[in-house]
Amino acid sequence: MTSAIVAVGDELVSGFILDTNSHWLAQQLRRLGRPVKRITAIRDRHDEIVEELRRCFADPEIEDVFTSGGLGPTPDDRTFEAVAAALRRELVLYEPALERALRRSHLLEELGLIDASQTREGNERMARIPAEPVHVFRNRKGMAPGLTYEVDGHRLFVLPGVPSEFRGIFLEELEPGFLVGRPAPVVRELRFRHAVEARFYGVMRDLEHSHPDVSVGSYPNMDTRELLLRASGQDAGRVSEAVERIRARAAALGLTPI
Repeated sequence: MTSAIVAVGDELVSGFILDTNSHWLAQQLRRLGRPVKRITAIRDRHDEIVEELRRCFADPEIEDVFTSGGLGPTPDDRTFEAVAAALRRELVLYEPALERALRRSHLLEELGLIDASQTREGNERMARIPAEPVHVFRNRKGMAPGLTYEVDGHRLFVLPGVPSEFRGIFLEELEPGFLVGRPAPVVRELRFRHAVEARFYGVMRDLEHSHPDVSVGSYPNMDTRELLLRASGQDAGRVSEAVERIRARAAALGLTPI
């Protein structure tokens, strides 16, 4: 089974902000033995978020869906509303989130930074979540809660987009509570200097047929003039077999790994 990551935000697809959350999450999921099937970045548009979530729920290969972004207090934060629509559930006021937001607003007002009366509507908006979550994650670094839902054999994790909040919820609660118990994939790499990627085409094509359970990729670096060949899979023996085939091809080309 695989995972899908959906990053929500106009700032992402417009090129203003780099989507570091998806890159970081993919690294964590690989470490936990949960391969990612696709990563999608979409705009803060209600219908587009609903469409993407339902596409993930319709895919039998996807077990877990992770969203990031769009949980804030402003009108352009639409993820909770879209999740509710995708799940066909009502939005309900989650009192603990509202109380936390109000306490923070009053503290900021005491410091002379805001007028708390002007933030009430936004705080309530941020605390309205889709009904019947399996679990509500406490956001120790921010206001918007993280949420978990179960949908026809899929799990949906809805997380804030601020990187410190996103990572905090994942590491403190989500990973230990929901993502333990699978072996990480075995990864082996060979690196060559002044190697031509195309000359490994044949062995990579053959490995696709003989070792379909092993992912083999080639990654040239034009700056260092190096070629990285990476093999990964769950079976260490099969990965080693693929690496030895690549090593043999390199030897035939007069190349030695560095």
